[in-house]
Amino acid sequence: MAKKLPWIFPGIRRPNFSLHQISIRMPTRIPRSVLYILIYAIVFYIFAGGAYDIVNSENLISIGSDGNSPIFIAPNQHAQYLIEGIVAGFVFSFAAASLYLFEHATKYAFDVNTAQKVELIATVLVIVWFVVILLLFNAKS
Repeated sequence: MAKKLPWIFPGIRRPNFSLHQISIRMPTRIPRSVLYILIYAIVFYIFAGGAYDIVNSENLISIGSDGNSPIFIAPNQHAQYLIEGIVAGFVFSFAAASLYLFEHATKYAFDVNTAQKVELIATVLVIVWFVVILLLFNAKS
């Protein structure tokens, strides 16, 4: 039908293409990296206390100081400052990301040395983040 219509601009040629030649393919499945980013974003939101901040009507912001040091951790066991939740969220998210290294080590099934190195790094990181989480809990109580 487009070829039958007259071209009204003299000296300018009508483009010679058809919209039927343009094809946009939808991906057949969601990429694994997108799923990991989505899962880690949800983990960070939950571990940072996002649900707690929504349910709790008062958001505590640490402004005061105790002597010469600022207060970052709420003295009450059942309350948390905003910065405390964000720091805990980062610690827990890094711990979850280091657990991802165990899954990543399975990609080196035929290269045992590389798989063992990745698993060793993952083990060390999990232990480090576990100790940091214990220190956060001990500072809270």
